[in-house]
Amino acid sequence: MAESRTRTSGDRMRLISLLWEVRNAARGSGEAALRVVHFNLLLTDPRYRREMLDRGRLSNSAELRRLAAEAQGLDDGQSLKDGRSLHQGDRPNVESMPGASPTGDHLGAREKERGHSASWGWLVSGATLLVLGAAGLAGAGQWWGSDEPTVETVSGSLYGDVVWRSDRVYRLADMVFVESGATLNIEPGTRVEGERGSALVVTRDGLLNARGTQYNPVVFTSARPEAEQRAGDWGGVVLLGSAPVNTGVGQIEGIPASDPRGGFGGSDMHNNCGFLQYARIEFAGYEISADNELNGLTLGGCGDATVLRYIQVHAGLDDGIEFFGGTANLSHAVITDADDDSLDWGLGWRGKGQFLLIRQSPGVGDTGFEADNLSADHLAQPRSSPTLANVSIFGPDTATGAQRGMVLRRGTGLDLRNTLISGMPGDAVDVRDRATVAQIKRGELRFDGVLIADLPTGVAFTPEQGEDDDDDGFDEDAFFGRENGVYRQAGLVLSSASAQSNDVAVVPPTGGVFERYVVALPKGEFWDEAARFVGAIRPGSRTTWLDGWTRTERGPIPD
Repeated sequence: MAESRTRTSGDRMRLISLLWEVRNAARGSGEAALRVVHFNLLLTDPRYRREMLDRGRLSNSAELRRLAAEAQGLDDGQSLKDGRSLHQGDRPNVESMPGASPTGDHLGAREKERGHSASWGWLVSGATLLVLGAAGLAGAGQWWGSDEPTVETVSGSLYGDVVWRSDRVYRLADMVFVESGATLNIEPGTRVEGERGSALVVTRDGLLNARGTQYNPVVFTSARPEAEQRAGDWGGVVLLGSAPVNTGVGQIEGIPASDPRGGFGGSDMHNNCGFLQYARIEFAGYEISADNELNGLTLGGCGDATVLRYIQVHAGLDDGIEFFGGTANLSHAVITDADDDSLDWGLGWRGKGQFLLIRQSPGVGDTGFEADNLSADHLAQPRSSPTLANVSIFGPDTATGAQRGMVLRRGTGLDLRNTLISGMPGDAVDVRDRATVAQIKRGELRFDGVLIADLPTGVAFTPEQGEDDDDDGFDEDAFFGRENGVYRQAGLVLSSASAQSNDVAVVPPTGGVFERYVVALPKGEFWDEAARFVGAIRPGSRTTWLDGWTRTERGPIPD
């Protein structure tokens, strides 16, 4: 047997038992950073397990500190799953078993209603929990008893513990609010459709628990027939929390100032807005009023206990994903064919992001990143200063148009590493405002391992003179060179990223610039330090993290 801290099967089962107790003690602690601990992830994701146990050791609860310390003593940093990966659609999620999650009893009861012979063997005796096996559950997202799912219309407010099932379609008739203290649980494979003027808004102190799987994602989309779906058919998904924003508090776009359910912001860096995994948000961005649209995914004041990973926002009328302050992190995100900016931030967002892929189409969209601190006060604190790595931003690869890789303005900071910007007809990077240039001089706006490729116009940066000089004379063309961590390969064309291609997972060749220009990632449990390459996709990959759950076709041009 290989040397490790978990040396015997008895130790392994004791660790599983401890993790179950940690999860229950965390739920009872009343601490925001531990309000939702996902047992399945404790078993299957060593980095998530370390993070939760570290938080447990800092808890105000002596019992939780004891349990977390003992569990860490047995943890060898390996997954505790058996057999095939639990993200496969034909094997049930541990947390969907009776007794194993906040919604376990509901899910278990429904399996009986459907006539399944769910035979999960659980022995729960005091502090001991043994998982003995499973049989008889088919993949989530399959509809039972008929060829078509039942459609349920949803309107108004949701209270308590609500479950949306994968054998039904949930149609949003208007603005649907997950109210304070409520949790909306969405099963893998569930389809949520939005009518015109609708949106799903998770209010401050509400929670969204939408955990799709690789082959059974949760899909938020338009209620119109597929051939008629267009950007802006419905509003989108909004998550609001109480993490810091540099305006103190805020009111999210699209919700009247008179409605307190649109409020966000506070002092809790570890606030939890919920869990969104393997989810697609399509055709969102409904225009509430002139120049006032909702985004595909909007996050206001969400803290770093929020889990956002494996998310695609496709063909939205406004921005793809927008962060208004907070400290939430983002991993494995795809933004395709946004009609405005793909990733937008402001109000002091200080999260992390890794494996982010952006694709723009001809005639659609503005910038890959639009980054602000605060328009009214460029020096406001906390300052926007995310750290992003392994990003790919693909423009339309045409010489006409004005799409840009990124616009950095209004005093934002940024630590950007191992990033590819390709196929932009406009500027690769546009720095604006004296306050933003000052962040470069202070080292708070930095670039390292950034590759600019495939320049259809042959120009990466447009000279700014006279009235066009919006950055106090800062010369992007002179600054963005090798000495400042930026490399240019104007003739390097990734053909599958061209305007005629529907391919999203653009796989670079092995060797060469995609591995030559890579730099070290920051230290910390969030980062996958094995990603020793530039861009969001590992060079030479035969399969990618986009397989099975993303859309690849070009979005329709907005009306």
